[in-house]
Formats: sequence, structure tokens, C-alpha cells
Amino acid sequence: MKHKKIWSLFLAFAMIFGLLGLSPVFAEEDTSLKTADILHTNDSHGRGEENQDKKELGYAKLKTYKSTFDNAILVDAGDTLHGTTFATISKGQSIVDLMNETGTDIFVPGNHDFNYGSDRLVELTKAGNFKTLGANVFKGNQALFAGHYVKEINGLKIGFFGLATPETKTKSNPLNTQGVEFLDYIAVAKQEVKALKDEGVNAIVCVAHLGLDKSSSQRSDLLAKSVEGIDVIIDGHSHTELKEGKLVGNTLIAQTGSHFNNVGDVKLSFKNGMLLDKKASLASYDSLKTLSPDSKILDAIKKVNEENKPILDKVVGKSKVDLEGTREKVRTGETNLGNLLTDAMLDVSGADVAMTNGGGIRSSIPAGDVTMGQIITSFPFTNYPVKLEVTGDTILKALEYGVDKAPEVVGKFPHVAGMTFKYDSKKDPGSRVYDVKIKGQDLDKAKTYSLVTNDFMAIGGDGYEMFKGSKEVAAYELLSEVLAKYIAKHSPVDPKVEGRVLDQVNDQEKPKENVKFTDIEGHWAKDKILYAVEKGLFKGTSESTFEPNTKVTRAMFVTAIGRFDEQLGSFKEVKENKFTDVKNDSWYTKYVNWAQENGVAKGFVDGTFKPDKEISRQEMAVMISRYTFNLKKQGLVYSEPAKFKDHKDIGEWAQADIYAAVAGKLIQGTPDGNFLPKDGATRAELVTILYNLNENFKWDAKKPSESDKKVDEKKDANKADDKKDQKDQKKAEEKSQEKKAA
Repeated sequence: MKHKKIWSLFLAFAMIFGLLGLSPVFAEEDTSLKTADILHTNDSHGRGEENQDKKELGYAKLKTYKSTFDNAILVDAGDTLHGTTFATISKGQSIVDLMNETGTDIFVPGNHDFNYGSDRLVELTKAGNFKTLGANVFKGNQALFAGHYVKEINGLKIGFFGLATPETKTKSNPLNTQGVEFLDYIAVAKQEVKALKDEGVNAIVCVAHLGLDKSSSQRSDLLAKSVEGIDVIIDGHSHTELKEGKLVGNTLIAQTGSHFNNVGDVKLSFKNGMLLDKKASLASYDSLKTLSPDSKILDAIKKVNEENKPILDKVVGKSKVDLEGTREKVRTGETNLGNLLTDAMLDVSGADVAMTNGGGIRSSIPAGDVTMGQIITSFPFTNYPVKLEVTGDTILKALEYGVDKAPEVVGKFPHVAGMTFKYDSKKDPGSRVYDVKIKGQDLDKAKTYSLVTNDFMAIGGDGYEMFKGSKEVAAYELLSEVLAKYIAKHSPVDPKVEGRVLDQVNDQEKPKENVKFTDIEGHWAKDKILYAVEKGLFKGTSESTFEPNTKVTRAMFVTAIGRFDEQLGSFKEVKENKFTDVKNDSWYTKYVNWAQENGVAKGFVDGTFKPDKEISRQEMAVMISRYTFNLKKQGLVYSEPAKFKDHKDIGEWAQADIYAAVAGKLIQGTPDGNFLPKDGATRAELVTILYNLNENFKWDAKKPSESDKKVDEKKDANKADDKKDQKDQKKAEEKSQEKKAA
């Protein structure tokens, strides 16, 4: 009754206002403020469906996510149509169908979108309901794609233009872009910005497949610096995860990483048509996984999978081990999958040597049954082996080129068979490779060898220009078929990392073998042992023995590191002894006290150090990591290594330092991918660490007086760290009988 009276009163007032010719005044919405969201993906590499284990979202949930926005534009920055069997069996059509159903608005092709050839790419884009942009891509005098496009949304005009990477000429098979030209992206961008300004757009967005890899001279950050007027760059190619974007001048660069692990959102805010603000963010898989997938897209995916199933499910053989094909591994060093592939190439061709690029290996294969689908996923490109006649000099140039960016993660990194070689990544590019052996014999630069490589590299792909023009002797079926038959022939396969490719310091002054240890002949660490003894870093157990496999104690290890620090001239003796089981006059006392004072090693909660206790590999890795990176402040370009198979056995207190030591090439795991954290460390392993420590870092020798100040300045900080470490250690003791000090 009360509400009815109020409503009647309101109507009465309204009638009075109406009779008087007046209108009631209400607060008006500010229509001058408007927003638009640019949702974006990049480098999904054919991943059309959700994968919970790998945290790949897929199109079904992407469509649902897009539907939660009122004013959203969906953009894809390339490397989309190729990379999985889901995509490659239909030559990209299955992905285009999903993009259409999702409501993709704009697409810019990446280098791998040309993998089916430029003609096929044009066919696919014509089948798309989205606008394909590529202002710098021409064939003859004809542009293959539109240069720019104006999208109107929420009363705003957003201008888009697209740029494809000129690296496509070498990072897709050169045959795929025969006759295609990639114009200068800076000059083209300036033209497109002017054209869009002339059309009166409210904001200018470049969708680019350029990336941020420092090894490239054609990057999105260089574009932002060189061209004024670009408000946003939606980027791809380098698989860079920019959680809040990267601001270069007035240009915001956004990129999601890769493989549908994130969906990007650039929110543009306008007032009276003027761009007021721009913010980039990423929605991770974990934040989106609870979304309901779109049923129509799920049906489309199901249909494709049913059609592909007979091809993909065929088991070709077995593998006893996981076959390592992760990007960070195959683009920086030797892996067992790279060895398996090059062995297969040698087997089918009978060549002297085999060489392939790490960028052609796209994923790992788990131990067990190996299916054709897994092989095609790992080797999705339609490449085939080609046998060439080349000189030893050409092989040497190829190897030098392949490692000239090491240790950066680059696709041209060489995997080989029939040969071994070493390189020193600290030397100047072009003079890094040494000790090249072909079938156990030194490389002869003047001799002609038969080399089998993939057809991509044979014609200069990935920059291997030295192979162009070589005499082609034979060609074979697809790499995926060659590998499948090799696995079937040798099943179960059990490939290893054998030391075919080693990043190792090339010390022209070889350690003199004036010390004759009788127990190191044939030992894997012989050179490191002789080096350490020659440099005065370590000693044998007698004049004729070294005992390389004898276990090392905690006291021995901190003493070795302390003596290394003495050679640098920065060691400062600490008189105060804090451990109940360390005597004041022991041979290791000053080194134990020094290690404790400087945060290199800690004691146990019962006040002991346990100097005679064997040191575990994880303790050793933690101590050397803390010495190198915490105490000595050595720089570390950290790219997180893949987790060891026995990662669960590594103490939580040790994990960060162990992976830092691995990334810094101070220590490594076993060839089969384990770390063996609780195994006792040997004298051979200790001298290897000393070798790596001395050779892989630059050390400035300082007088003790110069370092005294620094030690004193760090005391308070180290004491605070000690207290924290003691608390952490106490918790670790309660959970484990190991009771080891970090």
C-alpha cells in the first residue's frame, strides 16, 4: 500500500510538470566517455582445441570469453594456421573455420602461415570472414593482402594496419615465398599511419608479426621508436609474454606469449573522441578455464578429429625415453630427439654427415608408443631430406653460422649426426667452432663430403646461404615419414645426448700434463681435472692419484670455493667460529667461517656444520649459485630451464638456486634428464664446477683492501638472510630426515 501511494504521488507530480510545460530533470549519462577492447592472440601454431595439461585455451572458450565484452574487436597476430596435425592435415582450413565461427575480425599472417605456400595462404584468407592485413607483402606489383582497415565500434573509428615479418623469407621454406617481396616495414608503416590519419580515425593500431627478439633487426620496439602516431602494436613472432604491455615512447606494445596460454586485452578509453588511456593485460588460461565452451565450435572440432583419427592413431614404434623437443632445448643445444632425427636422415641417405635446424623440431614425444600423430606434431613442416655435395669449408661455415647467436634461443641451432664439434660461445661470432670430427677424423676443409639436410636449409632457409647452389645428389620422402620408418626399424628406440655438440671454452693454452695421475685415463673429467690442478684450483690426493669418483665433504667444497676466492684477492678471513663441531685450528676452519659469514653456506639448527658429511649435489649447486650470483654479483641472463624428471626429489629450499646454476652453466643434470639431487657429489664434479666458474665468467682480481669495505657493508644484510634461512631450514628439518643446510 505504501509503494502504491508513492507511485501515485509521483504520477501527480509528473502531471503537474506536464501541465506547466516543464520536464523533470534527471542526471544524464556522460556520452563523451567511450571504451573499446582489442582482444588478441598470437602464435597459437594450430592449437585449435583446449589442452588442460598444457594450459591451451582453444577457440571454443575464446568465443565465450569474447561474448563477455560489449565492444570488443578480436585480432590475431599470426603463426596460426600451421603447427599441429589438427591444422596441417587440412592445410589450414580447419583453423580458418574455427576463426570464422569465433568471430575473428582481423588477421595478420606470420612466417609459418606461409608454410603451405603463398598461393594456399591467399586461398585460406579468402575463405575467412575476417580481414587479412599485410601492408608490406607484395607479389610482383600486386599486394597480396589489404594494407589497412577501419573498424567502427561504439561510435569510434579504430584504424588497423598490418605488417608481416621480412624474416619470412628465411623462416619459412624459401620456396613458399617464391616471388613474394616484403617491403621495408618502417617505410610502409609511415605510409599507413598517414593514410589512417587522413581517414580521421580515433586511434591507430598496428597488428604486426615482428616480435622482440634481440637477435632480429626487424622488431616491434624498433617500429615504435621509428614511426610516430602508432597508438598500439599488437605483436607476435617472439613468443614474448607481456603481462602489462611494453611502452616504447607513446606506443603500447602487446603480446600474449604463445599457444593460447593467454588472451590479451588492450582497453582503449576515449573522451570526446580523443584517446585518453590505453592499458594492456593478459587473461591466463587458469583465469578462463572455467568458461563454458561454445557448443558449435566443439562440434566442429569433433568432426575434424574424427576425420583425422585413422591417420594419427597409427603406432609406428616405441621409445624407451622421453624424446626432448621443447623450444628452449632444441634451439640452444643437442637433444636426443635431434640426434634421433639426424640418425634417421643418415640412415635413409647414406651421407657422411647430417644437419638439421632446431627450429624444425616443434614438440617433445613422451616415452612409450609413438604414433604418427605425435611425429607429425613434432615435425609438422612438409620438409624432406636432401643430399648435397659440399666441401669441408662449407660445413665449417654452416656450423659457425648455426652457433653465432649462442646461447640465445634461435631456430637455426644445428643438430648433427656423423660428426661432432665444439664451440666457444664466448668467442666472437665466426670464430667459435673447433675440434670438428667427421666419422672420428678431423674435418678437411678442402675435401668434398656428402651432407644430408632438409630442403628448407638446402636452399638457404634459416639463413644457411652457404648451402645454396650446392650439387643436389638425391631427395627423399618427408622428414616425418623418414623418422617414422626409422623408429619402426629400430623400435624400441633409446637415443641419448652424446656430446655431438658441446659449448666448451677453447683455451688455446692447453693444460700441461706435467701431473701424471694414473686414475684419470679415460675419465670424462680428465681435461677439467688437469686444468684445475694446473691453475692451482684443486689438488690430487697424491702425486699419482686424483680419485675422481671419491665423494666430497661439505668442508672440502667450501674450502675449494674459498681458495678460488683467495685467488681473486677478495677473500677476507673471518675469525669468529659459530659452529660447535668446527675446531679453531682445522684446515678448513677459515673457509667454513668465511662461507657462513658471506651467505655461501649455512649450518644446521643444532649449531653444527657437519664438515665431514658428504655434500649432496643439491647442496653443492645451492652453494655455488649463492657464491656466484649472490656474493659475487655475476650477471645471469635467466631463461628458466626445463624441469628435471626428478624435480619432485629436489628440496623446495634448493630449487631456485639449482635452476639458476643450470642456467648459468655451472652444473648440469644427467644425459637422461635427471638431476640426482640427493646423490653425493664427487671430486670430478667439483673440479668441473671450478672449471666452469673460472672460464664461464669474467673475474676482476681485487686486492683484499678493496674488498674489505664491501664485505663490511654486506654483514648486516647477510645476518638478516641468516635468520630467515635458519627459519626456513627448521621447517625443512621437520619435513625431512635429510636436514641439509642450504
